[in-house]
Amino acid sequence: MNKIPFYFSVDFEDFYHDKKRQLGHLNPDTLEKPLWKSYEKIKKICENLFSNKKITFFSTGILAQKVPDLLSVIAKDGHEIGCHYHYHDSIHLTNKENFSKNLDLAIENIEKATGIIPKGFRAPNFDIKPNDSWAFEELAKRFDYDSSYITDQPLKKILPSGRFEFKNNTLREFFIFSNSIPGTKFSFRTGGTYLRLFPSIITINNLRKTFQNGHIPLLYMHPYEFLKDYEFWIPWKDFINLSLPKKLIKWSRQIQWHKVGNAGVYSKLSKIANFFEHQGPMNTLLKN
Repeated sequence: MNKIPFYFSVDFEDFYHDKKRQLGHLNPDTLEKPLWKSYEKIKKICENLFSNKKITFFSTGILAQKVPDLLSVIAKDGHEIGCHYHYHDSIHLTNKENFSKNLDLAIENIEKATGIIPKGFRAPNFDIKPNDSWAFEELAKRFDYDSSYITDQPLKKILPSGRFEFKNNTLREFFIFSNSIPGTKFSFRTGGTYLRLFPSIITINNLRKTFQNGHIPLLYMHPYEFLKDYEFWIPWKDFINLSLPKKLIKWSRQIQWHKVGNAGVYSKLSKIANFFEHQGPMNTLLKN
C-alpha cells in the first residue's frame, strides 16, 4: 500500500504561562519540567512511528526566552524550530506595528536559544484571517513560509501557486485544511482537540480529503496533549478578575485540554502512521 505523504508538527507553547497571562497575571511562571517531559514523549513518537524523521516545532518567543536550553536541545536533535509569535496572542486583533514588533522579538529569542533564524511561522490559534493582508505582508519580509491560513476550499481555487507575492517578497503558504460538515457550521481540522476527542478514522479521512483537495496534509499537536496527569493545570486561585460563573467555566474547561483523549494520542498516531508517511521538517517543503 502506497502511503500518502504528510507532515507532523507541534505548536510548542506553555499552556500554563499563556493562559495565566490571558487571565491578567503580569509575569507568569513557565512550567519547564512538563515541557521537557512532553518533548521526551514526542521524541519517542518520532522514533517509533515516524522512522525517526524530524519534525517542526513552532515555538513562541517567550518560551525560547524562558527555557532556551530546551529549545537548544530540540534544535541540536535535528528538528526545525519555527516561530509561533512572541506571546500566544490573537494576531487578528492587533495592528501592523505591534505585530511587527512581536515578530522581531520572537525571532530574536529563538535565534539566541538555537543559533538559527526560523524560516517558518504559524499563528497562535491560526488567528490570521484571509483578509489580514498586512499580516501576510509582514510575514513575507521575515519568513520563507507560513502555515496559519485555514480554508475549506481546494488549493487551485484559493491560491493555485501556494505563494503570496508582496512587491519583492514571496511567502509560501501551507494551508490548514478544514473539512466542513455539509448542512452544519461545524468543521474538522487535522490535529489538536479534533484528534484527541474523535475516533482516529475521522482524522484519517480528513487527511485524505486534504490531499484530494490539493493541499499538503498537515497534522499539528501541542505539548499538553502528550501528557495526561494535568501537568499544565492552572489552580482555582489563579483565575482572577472573573465572575464566579466564568471562573468555574474556564477552570473546569481545562479538562478538555489536559485529560480528555490525551491517553489515546499515541494509539491514534500509530493508526495514522499505517496510512500516511511523515516526510520530515516542514522547511523541506521549500525545496519542492
